[in-house]
Amino acid sequence: MTLPRLLRIASPSLFVVIWFASAVMGQTETATVSGLVTDRTAAAVSGAEVRLQSAERGTVTTTTTNNSGIYVFPNVQPGQYQISIQKQGFKQVDLLGLIVNIQDHIDQNFRLEVGSVNESVTVEAGASMINTMDASVSTVVDQTYVKNMPLNGRSFQDLILLTPGVVTQTPQANNPGVTGLGMTGEFSVNGQRPESNYYTVDGVSANGGATAGLNMVIGAGPSGSVPTATALGTTQALVSIDDLQEFRVQSSTYSAEHGRNPGGQFAFETKSGTNQWHGTAYDYLRNGAIDAQDWFNDYFGKPEPALRQNDFGGTLGGPVRIPGLYNGKDKTFFFVSYEGLRLVAPQAATVTFVPDAALRANTVAPLNQVLNAFPVQSPNGIDDTAHGVAQFIGSWSNPSSIDSTSVRLDQVVNDKLRLFVRFSDVPSKSTIRETQPTGGNPSMSQTTAYTPRSYTAGASSVFASRLSNEFRLNYSSNEVTARAVIDSFGGSTPVDLAQLTGSSVDSQPEVILQYAGYRIVMLQQRISAVQRQWNLVDTVDLSWGRHHFKFGIDYRRLTPIATPPNSAHLFDYFSVAAVQANRALTIAVSTVPFYPLYTNFSAFAQDEWRMSHKLSLSLGLRWDVNPAPGVTQGSNAYTVQGSGPNTWALAPQGTPLWQTAWYNFAPRLGAAYILRGTPGREIVVRGGGGVFFDTGQQQGSFGFDGPGFQAVKVQPGAFPSPAAPSPVIVNPPVPGSYGAQPIVFPAHLQLPYTLQWNASIEQALGSSQVLTVSYVGAHAGRLLREAQISTPSNPNAKTFLFVDSGLMSDYDALQIQFRRRLSRGLTTLASYTWSHCMDYGSQNYTLGYQRGNCDFDVRHNFSTAFSYDLPNLGENRFQRAVFHNWGLDDRLTARTGFPITLNGNQNFDSATGQSFNSGLDLVSGQSVYLYGSNCTSVLQGMGDLLPGQGCPGGRAINPNAFAPPASGLGNAPRNFVRGFGAWQMDLALRRDFPIHEGLKLQFRAEAFNIFNHPNFGTISAFCGGTPGVPGCTNRQFGQATGTLASTLGVLSPLYQQGGPRSMQFALRLVF
Repeated sequence: MTLPRLLRIASPSLFVVIWFASAVMGQTETATVSGLVTDRTAAAVSGAEVRLQSAERGTVTTTTTNNSGIYVFPNVQPGQYQISIQKQGFKQVDLLGLIVNIQDHIDQNFRLEVGSVNESVTVEAGASMINTMDASVSTVVDQTYVKNMPLNGRSFQDLILLTPGVVTQTPQANNPGVTGLGMTGEFSVNGQRPESNYYTVDGVSANGGATAGLNMVIGAGPSGSVPTATALGTTQALVSIDDLQEFRVQSSTYSAEHGRNPGGQFAFETKSGTNQWHGTAYDYLRNGAIDAQDWFNDYFGKPEPALRQNDFGGTLGGPVRIPGLYNGKDKTFFFVSYEGLRLVAPQAATVTFVPDAALRANTVAPLNQVLNAFPVQSPNGIDDTAHGVAQFIGSWSNPSSIDSTSVRLDQVVNDKLRLFVRFSDVPSKSTIRETQPTGGNPSMSQTTAYTPRSYTAGASSVFASRLSNEFRLNYSSNEVTARAVIDSFGGSTPVDLAQLTGSSVDSQPEVILQYAGYRIVMLQQRISAVQRQWNLVDTVDLSWGRHHFKFGIDYRRLTPIATPPNSAHLFDYFSVAAVQANRALTIAVSTVPFYPLYTNFSAFAQDEWRMSHKLSLSLGLRWDVNPAPGVTQGSNAYTVQGSGPNTWALAPQGTPLWQTAWYNFAPRLGAAYILRGTPGREIVVRGGGGVFFDTGQQQGSFGFDGPGFQAVKVQPGAFPSPAAPSPVIVNPPVPGSYGAQPIVFPAHLQLPYTLQWNASIEQALGSSQVLTVSYVGAHAGRLLREAQISTPSNPNAKTFLFVDSGLMSDYDALQIQFRRRLSRGLTTLASYTWSHCMDYGSQNYTLGYQRGNCDFDVRHNFSTAFSYDLPNLGENRFQRAVFHNWGLDDRLTARTGFPITLNGNQNFDSATGQSFNSGLDLVSGQSVYLYGSNCTSVLQGMGDLLPGQGCPGGRAINPNAFAPPASGLGNAPRNFVRGFGAWQMDLALRRDFPIHEGLKLQFRAEAFNIFNHPNFGTISAFCGGTPGVPGCTNRQFGQATGTLASTLGVLSPLYQQGGPRSMQFALRLVF
């Protein structure tokens, strides 16, 4: 019996066993507070009573020190606490104002003085900011930054970039049908792929990304490898900013309780109610009238489209009270959050290619109706008359909306049991016009709606003073629908392709012009998908002498369902003559529903061993089991059997895509040594390493895009007569004709893994500042890759898509971080990373492997934030009215450029049957880059720029320096040229107006990219041209085609870094 089937059958029993017998695990968001209690001679004090009391909720937890004088409070919710210690013969010690952050391991030691227990010593918490427990590299972003930083779109992607080693996805990964929302990740963490990060909210998985239709098959979303997001790509789908308590990013060598993916571990904790009523009401407004123009709008002489934003909402939390019936003080708490967004966002001037006037006039009916449905060419654009293609330069606005609701209830049953439940519902919708290179044109308007919902329950149980349990259970869903229609934008004449082709409204008719490096698309579609996820997490904590043990399990079950068009009818044209004569290659694709099932199971054992008062060890072992995807109903995906490509044939139905690896054990080791323990001058050295596995399931759904699930028929034809679709053969013959390209997975596919190691030294600079210097290294192996293999002698199929794990990457970095907690009104967090990443391919779909710089290899990366409460000036009435209660908040990011993968033509290796995208050959005597006026004159002379136009950003890659290779990969090194660096400063000015005790009104003025520094994004990297002949025919080759904000991908361009200066004003009522 397979593990997925076993776990599916055993799930109800497993729940009961875990709940009552405390079988283990999890990636909990709670913290641990521990320490050593000694007397004045430094001897351990055993049997002392230690009380931990929440300042916000009044809850109390009690334990006693063991024979080694050690106390431990596991599963501590983030917040502010007081610790009291009593022991007969000693004075009582009361520690006030202890701040506990998410997933903290706080080491708080005490020295008792001889005296009466009735005497007390009260001290203010000054707990060390230094990690003395393990070797993990992590960053906490607490309430100071969450509530004060200027956050574009009130989405916290920008705060994640405060972590050393974190960079955004490269803007070069703007690949049609392969990247984007629900398909790829946003961040590379310490050289790992962007789809290798794991997000949790309140201790449960938030990796519920989805996208509509067949893209749900080829993306990383179905396997739970990307986070849930709104239709705008914002993080309200995880948690709204005013609902977020804080979060932690663990980036390297984390302990065995964390894993599933080897990249960053992003843990978010939501707010809960307290004994005091508290809440907010706010409204954030934006208007394009006070914003700067996008650089490309100025460049093309286009007016800035309209911008209108209204982001409003509020929160309310406190004790549950029913007058005369129930008083929930110290027992029952609630917290409710709502955020609404109504947005009309500008799309910067964008160049797309459309049929020119001559091609439209010389094309026969009814195909000319489709050509007239494209926008009309711009009079100031380039007209490639030889190929019947011209530029359309346009700008417009896109409407969007979000409604985010969250409700959380916390119940303190007694001092041994605490419960909570949370529900969130975040429907969102966005309408955009398609642009190349996303594979469309602006007269195609697509509306996409997302509806993520999440239900979480948790319990913290104390069975004995040294034994406790933390439990989480979550169910979440993420429904997405998308509909593309053709309208009259840009002077186009709308057509109904479904009506013209006689297709149903649920089909996808599509006309494609692809030749001479152009790909121009017109289509209609109506598609949908849903991602459903169950996650069960449980952790047991046991304190024993100097050891703090943790044991746990984590089970996740994902059941994505994609609803593609019931049929697709494609009309492909490969030359101007073919268009004019209406000679198409018609392709009919039929599909049937499929119901994948992904399961993940993990278990761990962890020992935090305090060997001495100076040395602590963290020892752990994690076990990860990630089977190949199965199904909840219907047929399984097919793989093949046979000795090689020429003998491959479909394996029998039910054969797993690959055999489950049962031996993926991942040891972890970390050590921390206190070199100097003087308060305010502490020095700690840390080091560690470990093995980290990935699920390897990112490509698993490919099997549902092959035989048994679709049938493809190709034949010559003409628009509007589609090829007659072939029926899908649910049980294809073996051997025989399969009707679709088979997907090949090796039977013993080895799952990706990463070896990570680091060494760091941390120095306290007083009681409120810390400097950390780290070396971080990583080696990843068995990374996923794809290959298109031709098999002309195979009677079953002529091509196969081969998915294997054979790539490697290496990462080395120097990372420096400075942290200052709130002191004298100033909080600061700054990080710098020098790094180098090398690999053979940074994306699953990369073909033509060649070792070089990773796609996300950024050599220098700096990020900082500070929040400063300005000093009050003067005390008279006028001075208090004008100069009191001001604050300043700042964010600065700066980095060097991403590498650019230069693309030649698709080549074929007859020896292996493999198709691959080649690189380019270097042409001797030519400069790789063109700058300034020389860039302008060269590109204008080639016709790539019109008179009066300059090179965007004053720089371009020289088209004359390269040639498509006649064969092979080309001699230009992979990823050796680079795009533009980027820097941006965001600034917020705020003032509080006290209204009453505990009630204030805050005014905020926020500026994003305050200096309006232009940041450029994607560089056109496809050369085009004749193999072996110098020069590139792609008119945009080597040029920046958009700003950084418009080409980074997942997040809305308005809210992405790298856009023009934009202003935002807000009023916040806080109580």
